Formats: sequence, C-alpha cells, structure tokens
Amino acid sequence: MADFLNTGISGLRASQRGLATTSHNISNVNTDGFSRQRVEQDTTHPHYYSRGAIGTGTQVQTIQRLSEDTRVEGLRRHNSEFERLDKLQEMTSRVDNLVADKDAGLSPAMREFFDAVEEVANDPANTVTRQLLLTRGQALVDRFETMDNRLLELQNDVDKRIGQKAEQVNGLAHSIAELNNEIRQRFHNEQRPPNDLLDQRDEKIRQLSELVAVRVTQERDGSVNVGVGGGQPLVVGDRTYNLDVVKNPYDPERPELAMQIGDREVVVTDRLRGGSMGGLLEFREGVLDETRDDIGRVATSLGVALNEQHKRGVHYEEGEPQRGDNFFDVADVKVSAHAANVDAEKPEVQIDPERIGELQGGAYSLRYDAGNDQWQVRREQDNQTINLLPNQNASAAGNDVMVPDEDGYFRFDGMKVKLPDGAEDGERFLIEPTKEGARGLDTRLSRPTQIAAASPAATGEAVTATGQSENTGRGEIGPAEVGDAEGVMEALREGGPLHKGVILEHQQEPNGESYFQVYVGGEEIPGARLRYNPDDHDRGQEYNLSNVEGLEDLDVTVRISGLPDPGDSFAINGNYEGVGDNTNALAMAELMDESIMDNGNSSFQEAYSSMVGDLGGFSQRVQTNRDAQQTLLRQAEEHWEELSGVNLDEEAANMMEYQQAYQAAAQVITTADEVFQEILNAVRR
Repeated sequence: MADFLNTGISGLRASQRGLATTSHNISNVNTDGFSRQRVEQDTTHPHYYSRGAIGTGTQVQTIQRLSEDTRVEGLRRHNSEFERLDKLQEMTSRVDNLVADKDAGLSPAMREFFDAVEEVANDPANTVTRQLLLTRGQALVDRFETMDNRLLELQNDVDKRIGQKAEQVNGLAHSIAELNNEIRQRFHNEQRPPNDLLDQRDEKIRQLSELVAVRVTQERDGSVNVGVGGGQPLVVGDRTYNLDVVKNPYDPERPELAMQIGDREVVVTDRLRGGSMGGLLEFREGVLDETRDDIGRVATSLGVALNEQHKRGVHYEEGEPQRGDNFFDVADVKVSAHAANVDAEKPEVQIDPERIGELQGGAYSLRYDAGNDQWQVRREQDNQTINLLPNQNASAAGNDVMVPDEDGYFRFDGMKVKLPDGAEDGERFLIEPTKEGARGLDTRLSRPTQIAAASPAATGEAVTATGQSENTGRGEIGPAEVGDAEGVMEALREGGPLHKGVILEHQQEPNGESYFQVYVGGEEIPGARLRYNPDDHDRGQEYNLSNVEGLEDLDVTVRISGLPDPGDSFAINGNYEGVGDNTNALAMAELMDESIMDNGNSSFQEAYSSMVGDLGGFSQRVQTNRDAQQTLLRQAEEHWEELSGVNLDEEAANMMEYQQAYQAAAQVITTADEVFQEILNAVRR
C-alpha cells in the first residue's frame, strides 16, 4: 500500500517540477539570453519479485538547459562582425558625404581658385581680377580648414566613444568574473547546473562581443576564460584584466588602449578586432587618418607648387620688378618625439619642392640604432624601411640604404630630412608630412599688387635702336620659362645678363647646319652656339640658357620654332615694365591641369577625385558586407532560437500535459487513500 502511495507522490512531484519549469520558461520569454529549460525524468528503482518487477514511480534527473556551444559561439561571432561593419559603415558614410559634397567639397573651391588665376592671366593689369584671386585663395584656404575641422570633430567623437566603450568592456568583464565565481560555487554536479546563472553569463559575453571580438574557453569547474584581441586575457576565472585608456607616446591627445600583462603595460589598440570598438578603431586608423593625410597632401602639394611658380614671377608694387613671394603659407611637417626620449633633438624635416610629386600621406617612424650608427625610417603605410647612414659616402647607398646629399639632407618621398647629432640609442620620432597640411594652409599675400603675374624675362624679336625688327624668316620665340628664380632675379640687376640683354642670332654653317650664336650686351660669347635642328619645326627646340658658359645662374628656358633666316635674332631681356605681362599667371593657371602629384600621374583635381572615389568604393563595400552580415546574424539568431528560444505554443501544450499528469497522479494518491481507508474499516469491524 505504501508503494502504491509513493508511486503516486513521485508522479505528483515530477509534474510539479514540470509545471514550475514550464512557468519559468513562459515568464522569461522576453528575457534576453534566456535558454528554455526542460525537465528530464527517469524511473525509480523497481521492486523485484519472483514473477517479475513492479515499478515504484519516477524521479527528476535534472532540469536541462537547452543550449549548444556551437550555436552560442556562432551567434557571438556573427554579432561581433555585424557590429564592427555597422559602426564602420556609419562613420565612413559621414566622411564620404563630407568629401563628396558637390557644394561643400574641395573640387569646386579649387576650380574657382584657378578660374580666378585665369582671369588674372586674361587681364593682368586689372586690380579687380587680382583682388578676386586673393579672395578665392582665402576661400580655398577656408574650405581646406573647414573640412579638416569636420574631420577633427569626428576624431574627437571617435576618441570619446573609444573611452566609453572601454569602460563598458571593463564593466562586462567584472560581471562575467562575478558570475564565474557564483557558478563555480554551485557547479558541484553536472546533473544539476545553475542554468539561470549560465544564461546570464552567456548574455554578458554576447554583449561583450558587440563591443569587441572575444575568445571563450571552458574550464572544468564551470567557469570560463575570456580573451580579446590577439588572445590577451580579459577574464580568467574570477579575475579580470582591465582595458585601460592611455596616451599615445607621440601624441598625448590621442587615446590608445592598453592592458596590464604581468608587470608590463601592453598597448593592444592594433590587436583589438571586431565589435563596435573594433569598427571605431578601424575607422580611425584607416578611413579618418588616411582621409586627413590625403586632403593634407593635396593642400600641401597645391600650396608648394603654386608658391614655386609664383616665386618665378615678378610684381611691380614699388615700380621695379620684384620677385614674387610665397602665395600661400604651407604647414610645417609634423615631427613628434616619443615619450621615452630623453631631451632628444628633433630631426629637421621639410617638404622638398623639387620632388613634390613624390609626396605621400601616412606616417613615418624614425629610430636610431647606436650600435650600427644608423637611423631606420619605416613607412607605416606599406611597412617599407630604409636605413639612413649619416656618416657614409655615396658608395654605401643601395635599394634600402641611403646616404645624405652634400648639404646633409636625406631626400625621399618628397621630403628633406636632416638628422640630429648626438642621439641616444633607441630614440624614436614620428614624421607626418601631410597630417597638418589642410589646416596649416593659409594665404600670405594681402594686396593685389603683390601678385607676380609677370615673368622676369621678356622675349621677342631683337629690335634696332628705332624699335624695329629686321628678321626676315618665319622663326618665333616663345615666352621665357623660369626655373631657379634666385639666379634670374640676380640677372635683372644692373650689369646682369638680363639687364644687358641676351641675343640669340641665327646663323648657318657652309654645310647647312644652323645654330644660334649667343650675345650678351652685344658681345659675342665665344663658343656659345646652340644647335637648331628640330625634328618638327612647328614644335621647335628648347634652350636653357644656364647651359651656356658664363650664364650658369640664368635658369631660363625658351623655345624657338619655325624657319628663321640667317641673321634673324631673338632677344631675352629683363621685364622691367611688365605690369600687363601675364606669362607667369598663365604658368600658374596651367598648374590646375598639370600632372604634379603621384609621381607626375595626377593633377590636384585627379588626386582628390581619386581619393573621393576610393572612399566611396570602400563605403559601398562596407555597406554591402554589412547587409550580408546582417543576414548571417539573423540566421544565427534563428538557429539559436530553434533550440534555446521559448515557444509559447509549445509551453502551453507542455503545461496542459503536466497539468493532466498532475491530476492523474493526484487521483492515484486519492485512490491509494481510499483503499487504505477501506482496509482500516475492515480491520475495525
């Protein structure tokens, strides 16, 4: 009779556990990370008799948490990748919209500026057009500065978000460690796991994966270890390793992320991947820094090229021809010393105007090796290195080794670098040639009369004392192209070649060979004969006067074309009354379409458009990948829901089943009680 009663009681208790578990599932249907639970039952030990065994009821083995590690891991992985792409796309699209704006971008400002240069070339004596050029120059400068300020605002926003997310990572890490400790205390029997605590921990890890990619390893005591980045431990059992925000060793305003590994603080910024934090770091290091560098490269290249051409011209603000000054102030190359340096003298780094086409964006790290008495410079954009040997001659130079020029400068990538003396071993510097290029560009000229639209040298047919040309042929001389303006300006002074006048007289030898004899101030320069034998007479032939003995400092190039007759003469004189001359203004206007950047392969507009196109293409690829990853994440969520999600219809059916089982078990107990009462009544009679 007792067995009959106990059997009913065991069913009653099992049904109670089932109803409680089903109620628990239903109550947590909207709880993030909750995995549905299921009662696992088994029969109790039967009583054996000679004619067979009689069952004694049921018992609850465990409350099983329906979860699968591969599904949970897949959900974390896809979640982390989606958050990375989503944040990267959000931030990249903001930069893309900025640089590609047809009204607020750089393209219209550059076009308007060079249009103003052309207006000056069309009417060089007009003060109004000159003033317009200064106004457009300032507008271009303002546009560069505005764009750079917008990018800096984005950078400050990203830096702030990185610090906030580091705090969130640390908070989640501490929560996971606390849960590890609780789970370890209750994880005495694998048949009785602390299901709700396990769910809470998995949810915290999932939230962590939204911030950064994680690696999770299971321990035998039920705890887990969580690593980030390249395997750096974040949570080990109940211990945590904080993600700290530290200062960049070259730029204290730029936050970096570090972790305390043993007794060392290790910077892990470059190792963190995935999640929204990984997306922000990737955006900052890739899109934002590269865009600032590229825009700064355009600003620096345009400023340097225009300055060099403007200085080849002259203006007449004080009546006499004066050499043009820099049209723009160009930003200095940013050179930062490493925080570990001890009172180290910085290297001298300048933009090399002669090699402006080689200028690149990005940063260069410079480190001194005292053992080999050499500096190593590494271009961080492609990780290429060059060894700089300050105390070696040219014979030591090679593909990856460089020695200084006679003036002590190393020249590479559009820069001139002079190394400091007395450096200590391991001293480091960061060179960023174009980082400040956009915000550092400024207009230098303040008055329209300072615009050097004229050339210091005027060309034309030689004339007699009466101002008449005696040329009879069909030869022509083009405008003078000035190279090194310093020597040309010296030639303008009294007694200089341009002050005296340079004459090129066409002559012909008996064998038919023709040449130009060079005269200065009417005196023949012996042996100074410039052969005239062009392949195409319409195109003619160029001559640089600095190749003539005695005129080495006169870096002026002229082109003579056509068919001059013997005795025809052409003059190159100082341009002393050239207020209306537009030769140099035309040369400045031609810079707009000249292939100056990218080793002579791109104009300013082409380089900027290429940057905009590359950024737009990258933004589109990120958007496509984000959308694809969103689909994968949705599939991973559905895959997890299939096993671990709470289905209310299923739970309602389970509740009815357990309710019926409970009622049936209660009926067994009632029947057992009635039988027992009947037996008692029989005994009493």
